Amino acid sequence: MGLFNFHGVVRDRRQALTSRGNFTAVQKLALRKPRHVIAVGALLAGVLVPLGGIVATSGQAGATSCGSPVNAGLSCTSTGTLNLTGGSLSLTSPSSLTWGGTISGLNLSLYDSVAGDEGYVVSDDTGTGAGWHVTLSATTFTNGSHTLANAGTFSTNGSITSATANTAPTAACVASSICSVPTNSTTYPVAVTTATSSPTPVTVYDTAAATGMGAVQIGGSSAANPVGWWLNVPALAYAGSYTSTLTFSVISAP
Repeated sequence: MGLFNFHGVVRDRRQALTSRGNFTAVQKLALRKPRHVIAVGALLAGVLVPLGGIVATSGQAGATSCGSPVNAGLSCTSTGTLNLTGGSLSLTSPSSLTWGGTISGLNLSLYDSVAGDEGYVVSDDTGTGAGWHVTLSATTFTNGSHTLANAGTFSTNGSITSATANTAPTAACVASSICSVPTNSTTYPVAVTTATSSPTPVTVYDTAAATGMGAVQIGGSSAANPVGWWLNVPALAYAGSYTSTLTFSVISAP
């Protein structure tokens, strides 16, 4: 950095510059009379600044964390945090299923015609998006010493008009709620094989990950495809009341 005393050298500087003919902005400043310029200065990288002054540089001072006093004209940074706790995964299924028919010498295909039995609700409030699936198991339908076959008797689908329909039950958000409609990959009809003890659960509805969040209505009496619960009864079945223990479950993950 060169230091100049303009009182001592400005005349010589003017004469030298005048002989060249072309002047920069700083050089033109040097040609002015001493009373129009700073008496003592420094020529630094082409910029005239007062000697002993402060050279301002571009840039921004580091941000200050909030929580302590901050002077006017300055700012501070803080953090906003939201903590959400996940809720539960639950299933509201029919309290019971009921069928009725009259022996006629023909095989019977019976569905549960009770409107309240034609759907169920799954509420996924976990906030994980893990998906879920509904399972069902049933013990052998028994009437005293008489039973219905374990295989081929009980099934479910999305129809109350045909036991063999391959339609899935309609899925929709519960009224006045927000949900992500499930993506279901279950193949219908689903056969529910019964057993006298420890029957094997089968999946009757499932959802892919990131779907089925919120309260979801599966089927329902007013749905396009209500849940159909079907029993196939042979023509030579004995009259009476057949009962079975049904176990519904909802399990996290597809």
